[in-house]
Amino acid sequence: MGTKIWMSSLGRAVDPEHATISVFDRGFLYGDSVYETMRTAGGRVVELEPHLDRLWRSAAGIAFELPFGREQLRAAIDETLAAAGNPDSRIRLVVTRGTGPIALDTRMAESPVAVVMVTPLSVPDEAARTRGISAVIVSGEGAIAGLKTGSYLGNILALRKAHEDGADDAIMCNAEGAVAEGATSNVFMVDARGGVSTPSLATGLLAGITRGVVLELLRGELGVEVHEGTIWPDQLRGAAEVFMTSSVRGVMPVTTLDGARVGAGEAGPLTVKLAAAYDRYLDGQSRA
Repeated sequence: MGTKIWMSSLGRAVDPEHATISVFDRGFLYGDSVYETMRTAGGRVVELEPHLDRLWRSAAGIAFELPFGREQLRAAIDETLAAAGNPDSRIRLVVTRGTGPIALDTRMAESPVAVVMVTPLSVPDEAARTRGISAVIVSGEGAIAGLKTGSYLGNILALRKAHEDGADDAIMCNAEGAVAEGATSNVFMVDARGGVSTPSLATGLLAGITRGVVLELLRGELGVEVHEGTIWPDQLRGAAEVFMTSSVRGVMPVTTLDGARVGAGEAGPLTVKLAAAYDRYLDGQSRA
């Protein structure tokens, strides 16, 4: 297993030590870039097209016209996966606005760079998924609302605060104080009646690809009512179950919130059912 990196400036996948980028690149200087994080299942990229769709939406959101075609990026991902040779991989696709003088004016940027980073996939084992994680609710907004850009300092600081408080992850609130999302995930809660709620896109969260899959599984295969709307911190603290979703971790239960046990202090029954359904979904993706 290994790590390989493809760069448009090189035109091929190389070892990490040979993948370099200019100190004048705007992604390095200002976080002026867009990105996606994906995983494979059985060697196949999970939900590649929705990830590419979101990459283009994020670029449009920062007035960045991507000069690379979808087919070029698909081919770069395939090449890098083959070069890495992992059973399954984590993929990070980054496109920067390019290089230029040290100035904010985007009109001075030139030569955008696309980067595909492939590393061995590491996911929580069954024991970790049963045990769950701890999280704290933190104030302050994360990245640019709804966009997957390189400007992630808000999320970084939220996660740092969570770690300082002895927790594994952070749940961030928007400017109005409503629950928005995790540092790198979306948030769901289950009430005492078994109903599921999750913050709506109107709260400014990033529309996670796995969030969309989970909504379909809940409403379809599991037949569960899901409400998308406003969730306040005290509502989340009083939930019977809380879980987070992301492309790499999948469905991860939150069993401790703000230092207090959530439910029985382990993955709740609906979260367990959903995680199993998501595993079946991944298995189907690997066979597609």
